[in-house]
Amino acid sequence: MSTFKVNIPAGPIWDNEDAKVKAPKIAAAHQGKWTGNWNTVVEGKMSVVEVELHVANGGKNEYKTNVIAGPLWSNDEAQAIGPAIAASYGAEFTGQWNTIVEGEMSVVEIKYSF
Repeated sequence: MSTFKVNIPAGPIWDNEDAKVKAPKIAAAHQGKWTGNWNTVVEGKMSVVEVELHVANGGKNEYKTNVIAGPLWSNDEAQAIGPAIAASYGAEFTGQWNTIVEGEMSVVEIKYSF
């Protein structure tokens, strides 16, 4: 199965020992594996951890949730952008969406398989 690596925000990480505690859990939350690499991007405020992810996740279990998507103006727009938003979470777009604040914010439903 194909994999790729990304840096994921992790809040502040203070040292290697702190990274060894936090990074594997962050990677697992994204269905990935921590590579052992991390770095601070904003001193005292934000670090990133490098995570290896699979291009497609699978399994018999599923979990659906809504994620914010910015303002969506039509079903056509939601159907066009939903798959990309879902992919950014390592999930699939279910086709469902809703506006939560008119003219400001919509959500799309995504499905994780694991």
